[in-house]
Amino acid sequence: MSFVGKEFNHILRDTRTLMVLLVMPVVMIVLFGFALSTEIKDVKVAVYDPSKDAATARIITQIDASEYFTVTSSLDGEDGILKAFQDNTADIALVFEDNFYHRAVHDGDGSVQVIVDGSNTNIGSMAVFYVSSIVSSFQKELAQEAALNRADGSAVTPVRISTSTRMMYNPQMKSAFNFVPGVMGMILMLICAMMTSVSIVREKERGTMEVLLVSPVKPFSVILAKAIPYFVVSAFILLLVLCLSVFLIKVPITGSLLWVIFVSLLFILVSLSIGILISTLVSKQEVAILISGMVLMLPTMLLSGMLFPVESMPKVLQWISYTVPAKWYIEAIKMMMIQGLGIRYCLDAVLILCGFLTLFTGLSVIKFKDRL
Repeated sequence: MSFVGKEFNHILRDTRTLMVLLVMPVVMIVLFGFALSTEIKDVKVAVYDPSKDAATARIITQIDASEYFTVTSSLDGEDGILKAFQDNTADIALVFEDNFYHRAVHDGDGSVQVIVDGSNTNIGSMAVFYVSSIVSSFQKELAQEAALNRADGSAVTPVRISTSTRMMYNPQMKSAFNFVPGVMGMILMLICAMMTSVSIVREKERGTMEVLLVSPVKPFSVILAKAIPYFVVSAFILLLVLCLSVFLIKVPITGSLLWVIFVSLLFILVSLSIGILISTLVSKQEVAILISGMVLMLPTMLLSGMLFPVESMPKVLQWISYTVPAKWYIEAIKMMMIQGLGIRYCLDAVLILCGFLTLFTGLSVIKFKDRL
């Protein structure tokens, strides 16, 4: 407890660093939440086709052949759509009506419904636009074929295929719904790792490491005492970010708030353990800040799914992304915060984060030198 009190004094008396820690998350969450947006390709498509005629088969083939889409599953009923979204096997779902070809050619009222997982705004509106373009192009082909089949001059019913859209989880298609979980992961990773990475290094530079080494405290207890104050500060930053997300950017927490906080605190512990590990490996504060700031920032931004979908990356980068803790945190937070799913849908991500925590904490204890 004496070491815990000492660490709190280090934090509270350095007012400039404390202001940076509190102002940085506010600026980042506001800028990223309001301003950042992007587009993607390779959208996973699930299809429910009760008609199963030549027209629907051709539309599905054209969509699958497009560079923007990959047909991943064929559903047996509409109930499978929600499960496909929950299992992350589909980004959008196409629902054809029964007897599609006859309705489109002979009745002139064929329809296709596009259901979009709006929790990922990277794909929402553009996916609907591309699907509508493909359907419109196919409608023209079908109209020409119908005209040729009735070359005898008989009346031709205009071929018409309408496309309707339904947005799940994010009907207004706010980009903040996609980026807020990602920004939360980046903020917590960088802030927590940066704060703790300089803690042991600072003791080395100021010559106060001797005091810690001659004390009867074990290495694990020293590391724990280093982490507790930063854990408290990080928990406050988490509450600040959640309040800004809900009340300022209007991103609702549709799932359990307690589970969101639990998983976030677990991710904070992982980030703190990474910072402690960095501080045991280097001897200069500048090096610790550089590693925690730059080396952790790029993987968190580019390989976590925050900006770009991991599924569209090369296989090598996909494998590397599995070693980025922020990827699993962002995935879990999206499911709980945006989609409103329970913790059982995120158990794999939670267990992986627990594995990271055990690994980094163990390495920190091993690398902590109890002799100068």
